Amino acid sequence: MPRTVVILAYPDCQLLDVSGPWQVFASANDLSGRELYRLHLAADAPGSVATNGGLPLLADTAWSDLASLGPLDTLLVAGGRGIVSQRQRPVLLATLRDQARQVRRLGSICTGAFLLADAGLLDGHQATTHWRHCAQLAHEHPTVQVVPDALYVESAGRFTSAGVTAGIDLALSLLEADHGSALAGQVARELVLFLRRPGGQSQFSEVLR
Repeated sequence: MPRTVVILAYPDCQLLDVSGPWQVFASANDLSGRELYRLHLAADAPGSVATNGGLPLLADTAWSDLASLGPLDTLLVAGGRGIVSQRQRPVLLATLRDQARQVRRLGSICTGAFLLADAGLLDGHQATTHWRHCAQLAHEHPTVQVVPDALYVESAGRFTSAGVTAGIDLALSLLEADHGSALAGQVARELVLFLRRPGGQSQFSEVLR
């Protein structure tokens, strides 16, 4: 049975937070010659979603109707500037709490971690986010153990990643856990990526001193 993977998008989300992980799972399907993952993009409603760079995405599912997809294996929340307004939506936070009781893996890319933290889903867990926002996450959510120099972190079924392209690193790790290092390596080679990038996020984000 294919694993159902949903990425949650919203207006002004970061395009690569969605397209990067999506392509890892889609390439796994292509290279394996079978549907290992059934991919869905969820938003307020099916239809166009404007990303931070202006390029629209096409959501096929409303986040309020995730139950119609059947059991979810993995739910990932994208980051981006638009997360600020999404954090003010109690119904969305309640939906995430409800899904957390059912989904096998719940995670975020970049500042999507703030939505999970606001829902109380990272309390007592290790987590990370974009290097620029780690201090803010730690300040606003002192019960979250923020790991500022990690590309991604797993903590008891919660998966968070650093900024933007680190979502690809996270997706590769999820693929490797599901289907082994051989397929994950094949996908990494196809996409011209490191299977495991060396070092922490600060090495990729700080200007040389």
